[in-house]
Amino acid sequence: MSVLVFARQPEIQSLVVLLGLGVAVPLFSFITNNSFYYLVTSNPLFIAAYYITVIFIARYIAKGGSTNVSKDLRGSTVVITGAATGIGLVAAVQLAKLGANIIIGIRGQTRAEGIAKQVIESINKATNSKVLGYHLDLSNLKSVKEFAEFVKKQANGRIDILLNNAGVMACPYSLTADGFEMQIGTNHFGHFYLTQLLLPLLLQSKARVINISSLGHWFANNGINLEQQLDAKQYNPIQAYGQSKLANIWFTQELQRRYGSQGLKAYSVHPGAVQTELSRHMKFLVLLVTPIYRIVFKSAFQGTQTTLYTALQDEDKLQAGGYYADCALGLLSDQAKNAEKAKQFWELSEKLIAQKAK
Repeated sequence: MSVLVFARQPEIQSLVVLLGLGVAVPLFSFITNNSFYYLVTSNPLFIAAYYITVIFIARYIAKGGSTNVSKDLRGSTVVITGAATGIGLVAAVQLAKLGANIIIGIRGQTRAEGIAKQVIESINKATNSKVLGYHLDLSNLKSVKEFAEFVKKQANGRIDILLNNAGVMACPYSLTADGFEMQIGTNHFGHFYLTQLLLPLLLQSKARVINISSLGHWFANNGINLEQQLDAKQYNPIQAYGQSKLANIWFTQELQRRYGSQGLKAYSVHPGAVQTELSRHMKFLVLLVTPIYRIVFKSAFQGTQTTLYTALQDEDKLQAGGYYADCALGLLSDQAKNAEKAKQFWELSEKLIAQKAK
């Protein structure tokens, strides 16, 4: 991964500040016996005030970019996958507050309906927003098709924003119901198929399609190797995650290339390192550094800012097909810039979906 890309991340900058001011400065003062050391050791109140200030500075840096863009979304329809928790749930609430009608796809019908009710209860009823929840398992193409049929019936002939948000990260080796490796099957193929099924409505509405990708696409140094992903002995959860996020970017670029002339706009987004359930398969690491994790990772609201930015900003201020991070264009890996590979992977995705979605 490029050092420049790594250094640009607000979470890394926050960590540097935290370790520098919180550890390095006091340690240096202790070693050199300077006046700062004596001030710290002689005044407990100073210690408390100092570390509160350090944490405040680190948290401020970690939040990254934010958006104050707003828009009247009354009468529009927004479809969001994975809105049970985290940035998907925050996005559903924020867009509903602007008047949009929201359709959310979440695993489990009872759970989906419960989250929809929760969103409604958290917004101003004066918006008259409708929020509907329906079961969606992106690791099962049959479920994806059923969800798409529900959306078509409820969307009143238009979809203004499709937020392909749901995802899994660094999970143990497993396969989807259709035989894909779980991460690329959920993160890419499920969303690819859903977008295809909803494409007529998306084109009719000149919609925005926002695909949640990640800085993790840099881990896919050698592109995407589906055969390697399916080999349990060669399986690497981090590499597989990176490949699924690279797939999200290629999908976005090719979607824009194919349908941009018909008014559709596609964007991919890196939300940042966010305090969500996405890291549930990395519990040991999170528990090991929980105090730091709570300081340098974004909150769910902060992690949703770039998603909202691409959903609400004027189109002439956005780069169609672009990859965004912290409410600005992000840095792509060389693999992610390869338009020919993006085209080839689109064609392969279509072929595999046609074979499996019967």
